[in-house]
Amino acid sequence: MFWLGPFEYKSKKELLDRLKDYLQKAPAGMITNKLAVKKLHLLLAMHPDADRKIGVGIDHFRIERNALGAGKGIWLVRVDGSEDTFSYKRCITGVVQSPHGKVCEALRFAVRPQLVAFRDALGLPVMCAASGVIITQRKDLHIDHREPFWILLERFCQDRKVDLTKLETSGNGEKLALVDQNISSAFAQYHRLHAELQPLLKAANVAKGGRLASSRI
Repeated sequence: MFWLGPFEYKSKKELLDRLKDYLQKAPAGMITNKLAVKKLHLLLAMHPDADRKIGVGIDHFRIERNALGAGKGIWLVRVDGSEDTFSYKRCITGVVQSPHGKVCEALRFAVRPQLVAFRDALGLPVMCAASGVIITQRKDLHIDHREPFWILLERFCQDRKVDLTKLETSGNGEKLALVDQNISSAFAQYHRLHAELQPLLKAANVAKGGRLASSRI
């Protein structure tokens, strides 16, 4: 997995592919979609020359056709009116998982037992919440958040005044965990109270990701 702040991707390649597709389909001009802007800020922070690129602060991003060659590129406009381009590929290629991303992944692991329990409690056959297809095989059953995981996590942080960028993790792989177990436990409880889980056919879950990738970062 690869995390861009609280946003989860199967790999760096998936994020690169989504960005490429987004640039191909998005209109030229100022980027106004709040979710896209949020992701671009997180992306820019990963740039190897981020401090210089950000400078006095970012006012907005825009998309422009490349002066040389085909395609479009992303421009940043600072609060003082100065402009610059930045390569999203340089932000991702060769970059290790950011501490912020590791924190989000650790919190995902903290609630995994709830998803496993929900899955185990479902009897088969069960109807896919997205397609209406009846799922008869356990191997075809995926568990999905009706409201995206990142929204739930963001709301938790707002409600509890938690700054994910200040947290630390320990371990790696499936043993990755927050050092502050109080926050981990608090989020697990918050997830138990507020997360809405739903059964999805494996193919429907894959298709859902494909539809999202075709229209947004």
